[in-house]
Amino acid sequence: MNFLKTTLLAVPVTLVLSGCGDWNKNPVPESKTSTGEAFDLDTLRKHSKDVITHGQDKPREITNTVIVEKPVVVVKEESTIDQKFIVITPDAQMTFNEGQEGVFKVYARVLVPGVQISLTAKNLPEGATLTASQTEKDLYLLKWNPALYTVSSNENMKTFNVKLVAEITSVSSQQNADKLKGLVREREVSLFLFKNQEAPSELKVDGLAAEVAQGQEIPFSVTVKVPGIDGRSAQKPRLVISYDGVSYTTGNDFLELDGSRHVVADKNKKDPEYLGDSKWKFSLVFDTKNISVQPQLAKDGSFMVNANGLRVRLSFKAYSPNSLSTPETLSKLKIRFASQEPTTPPAAADQATTGAQ
Repeated sequence: MNFLKTTLLAVPVTLVLSGCGDWNKNPVPESKTSTGEAFDLDTLRKHSKDVITHGQDKPREITNTVIVEKPVVVVKEESTIDQKFIVITPDAQMTFNEGQEGVFKVYARVLVPGVQISLTAKNLPEGATLTASQTEKDLYLLKWNPALYTVSSNENMKTFNVKLVAEITSVSSQQNADKLKGLVREREVSLFLFKNQEAPSELKVDGLAAEVAQGQEIPFSVTVKVPGIDGRSAQKPRLVISYDGVSYTTGNDFLELDGSRHVVADKNKKDPEYLGDSKWKFSLVFDTKNISVQPQLAKDGSFMVNANGLRVRLSFKAYSPNSLSTPETLSKLKIRFASQEPTTPPAAADQATTGAQ
């Protein structure tokens, strides 16, 4: 705030009225007026009072103080370097399955030239890693191969909250270094873990030949890959053996009957056996000794008297504990009749046809 002084000059009124004349400084005026009359005593007293009051005949200086407001110039920064200049961009949804490795991308970049940052992660689940890409700038890879049974048996999904932390590692200019000193940017993300959703696969039937003799117990096995469980699992995979109901195959004059009725579990290995690497083995028996063999039927449903065996079909399908399954695997085989046994019951001989297989 500045103070401005203004000076005013006060000029005696007598001077103004008298034009260019001087103020009469004589203590006693002239003895007579312009008309020749003598001054009386009152006039003399008044003249004396005027001289005393006015003092010296010089301009008087009157000073007034006037306050003048000076404008204040305020300089404001256009922007401030803060956390907004560090950008962390993870993939939209990070979902993992038990027993399967998942990889997701996280980008971390700084919008200030000449500044380098590093990205780390807090509260990562066991086995998960966050590493910088060797081929792409500002890219980090979050990898995790969750162990089996990380999700409780009574749950289908588990969530892990992870904190991504970006820190300044180097700054090219000292000016930016002062502004960025100690600057950290954090962002929380969620990792979603599900029980393994991969369906069983690679089902294979071993030991069941295309032709078996009647009256035997033929051991065979079925192996299948069931991801998501191993030998520690309380829930085992299950095998379903059925007759698909497709009894007639084009080009044949006979029907293919139900072969699943002859399959029983091995008494010594009723439970499936874990072989490692997600593979399981079911031990089974194809029994034509204790389970009677049906007679062969022709396409029209009549008994085929001269048939030397029975054609059967059966399908295999394996299920995981989460109810996912393999496609059906179909097996066809012939049960060769024993020579000492008739091919058809005597009562049905009049219905037999002459078709042979």
